[in-house]
Amino acid sequence: MILYDKLYRSDNYNEMSIKGFLEPLISEVLGLFSCRASIKAEVNIEDFMLNSKVLSPVGIILNEFITNSIKYAFNDKESGIISISVERKENAVTMIYQDNGAGLPDSVTFENPAGFGMKLADMLAEQIGGTIRIDRGEGTRFVLEFEAV
Repeated sequence: MILYDKLYRSDNYNEMSIKGFLEPLISEVLGLFSCRASIKAEVNIEDFMLNSKVLSPVGIILNEFITNSIKYAFNDKESGIISISVERKENAVTMIYQDNGAGLPDSVTFENPAGFGMKLADMLAEQIGGTIRIDRGEGTRFVLEFEAV
C-alpha cells in the first residue's frame, strides 16, 4: 500500500527513493505489532532511486523479516532491536536485516524453510536477480544483494 501511494503521488511512476519507501514501511509494520514486545528499529538507509518493479519485492522481503522477528525472535524478551541497513555501491545494492533475538535453528535454511515467509523471500530475491543468505550468530542476520535497475 505504501509503494502504490507514494508512486501515485509521484511525478515518476517508474522509480522512487528506496529510503522514502522503506522507512515508512518499517514504521507501519512495527506499528501493527505495537502490543507485542518493545522493539526498537535502528535504520540506516542510503537515499537513492530504485525501479518500482524492484522496490515492491524488496518491501515484501523486508516485511517478512520484520514480521518473523516480532513473532518468533523475541518471545522470551520484553524488548529487542532490529537493524536495517541499505547501501549502494555503483549498481550493487546490499540490504542487511538483523535482530538480536533468539536466532534461527541451524535446520532452518532457504532450501528447508520453517514456513512460507522464508520461501517467499527467497523466490522474490531470485525474481529481482539477487541472492539472499542467513548469517547466524547472536540473533538472526539476512543479507540481500541485488543489482540496481
